[in-house]
Amino acid sequence: MFTNNSLSLHFYSKTGESTIKKFQSDNSGLLEFKEWLLKERCERVALESTGIYWYPLYSTLEDHIEVIVANPYLIKNIPGRKTDIIDAQWIAQLALNDLIKPSRIFPKKQRELRNLTRSREHLVNNRTMLKNRVHRILESASIKLSSVIADIFGKSGLHIVQGLLTGTDLDTIIASIPNEKVRLKEPELRNAIQHNLESSQILIID
Repeated sequence: MFTNNSLSLHFYSKTGESTIKKFQSDNSGLLEFKEWLLKERCERVALESTGIYWYPLYSTLEDHIEVIVANPYLIKNIPGRKTDIIDAQWIAQLALNDLIKPSRIFPKKQRELRNLTRSREHLVNNRTMLKNRVHRILESASIKLSSVIADIFGKSGLHIVQGLLTGTDLDTIIASIPNEKVRLKEPELRNAIQHNLESSQILIID
């Protein structure tokens, strides 16, 4: 039974012998657990897929011992008997008798790829959310910059926004825009930027 702080183990042998042990769930505890399993010639480890707590244990053991990750809803114990030790004992008995249907765990390389693609997706979504928030703040300040520049997060757009955040006067901002085509839109830019940002808006955007 794996939790945030500890690992409760109920070890069953094919001859019917059983052992109860506890290990810490930090890195040194997991390595100690692995070494103990190898020393005892353990052939199979079963655990519940509770939250993300199972993942460090699985990654520690997967190249050394068969690991079965069980859906907790499919191996529910008898109601009213709920402790780590009893749960560990129940899971051990199920595993010993081949009564656990393993959850599908992708191979390590595929898990790494999934983690990377999901992380990138989260970053892109977060970036989009923050960009939309900046757009809303500028619009609420009656700064219609997006009506003149297609992408206010491009080089010229960021230059203008940064100038507004630092309180630079509009003449200086426009004169120093890096893109000449955008500089030629001076009348439109002046019409779009007729208001100043409030201090709170500057802080949020910054």
